[in-house]
Amino acid sequence: MDLEGAYREDVLPNGLTVVSEAMPHVRSVSVGMWVGYGSRHEPPAQGGTSHFIEHLLFKGTERRSARKLAEEIDSVGGQLNGFTAKEYTCYYCRVLDDHLELAVDLLSDMFLRSSFDPADVEKERGVVLEEIRLYLDAPDEQVHDLLAEAVWGSHALGRGVLGTLEEVAGLSRQAILAAYRQSYRPSRIILAAAGNLDHSRLVDLAARFFDAPPDPTPGPVSPRPQASPRFKLLQKDTEQVHICLGSEGVPLGDSRFYAFSVLSAALGGGSSSRLFQNVREDRGLVYSIYSYEVGYRDTGLLGIYAGTNPGWVGPVLEAARAEMRQLREAIRPEELARAKEQIKGGLLLGLESTSHRMTRLGKLKLLLHRVPTVQEVLDRIEAVTASDVKELAELVLDERRMALAVIGPVGEEVKGLWPS
Repeated sequence: MDLEGAYREDVLPNGLTVVSEAMPHVRSVSVGMWVGYGSRHEPPAQGGTSHFIEHLLFKGTERRSARKLAEEIDSVGGQLNGFTAKEYTCYYCRVLDDHLELAVDLLSDMFLRSSFDPADVEKERGVVLEEIRLYLDAPDEQVHDLLAEAVWGSHALGRGVLGTLEEVAGLSRQAILAAYRQSYRPSRIILAAAGNLDHSRLVDLAARFFDAPPDPTPGPVSPRPQASPRFKLLQKDTEQVHICLGSEGVPLGDSRFYAFSVLSAALGGGSSSRLFQNVREDRGLVYSIYSYEVGYRDTGLLGIYAGTNPGWVGPVLEAARAEMRQLREAIRPEELARAKEQIKGGLLLGLESTSHRMTRLGKLKLLLHRVPTVQEVLDRIEAVTASDVKELAELVLDERRMALAVIGPVGEEVKGLWPS
């Protein structure tokens, strides 16, 4: 496998950055428009704005109706979609290499000429509200946002991406347009592409279709959050109790992030991990249990999820606590090696996908302002030592620094099961 495609970068006169990686052995190309605007940039009373904007960009432009957008991409067998995160929004298109021009045309049209028709805003508001209701019926998803709130409180990183029913119902078209005009500027966009493409042609297409003038006005900023771990309980009549433990981790660009990933993989990153083997396989207390790490520009999060019977919350927490305590003492040589190979394998397998490579380019360039080579990442993972993991474990697995979020048919007594 070609680990390092022909990664190239150019910045247009209006500030838009174009990055690409050539994969001449494939017939497809994935193009993503990465906007540096997500839920952490929203004002307190306007939660869900970034996600609402994402929906509206698919509702039609000055040149194309929503139906026309769908028909054009379907007519070439392509895919056009988007997603919103806490620090960015991405719109992406995957097509055969013959249709690269159409992909750039569609994305630029959505970016520059979306109509935001008042009738469409109201219709899509109903769609978004139903999406929120669907989310509220999924406690195994909702508990992760409850954990973020337990870690970061009222800071924007502590709020969910979708916003609340009340917030979305109250968002005016004027507020949505104001956020769009402030944030959707060429200087805040990364156009990333991977596949069978020529970088010079991509740059020419970007210059032709993304013909907006430069706008040096700074976009919205979000201060660094201050973690203050707390207990959060949402009582619901569910069959299982959904539990999330978590603590502040390290930022995406921190040199310790590789050790952070190894720590998470060893703790609960797969079926051979400590949590899975002890809590599920050996003790049979859960069906699902895992850990995960998230890196943001200026902070990070370690999360641990478990779903269990209401009567087993105490044993599950105690079992998780025991595994964290042991990992703070030392990581075994064999699990250190296994965690490294797991992470490297996931990275290398992902490189076979144009979508994965495009996502890697866009996200890293947007958040880190650079794209580390694959070999650099592999070397940094391999360089992680047992002492690196231990040092980080003593910090992020300190029970006194960990927040606890719980959703299910239990009461405040659960708080006494955790020492934070």
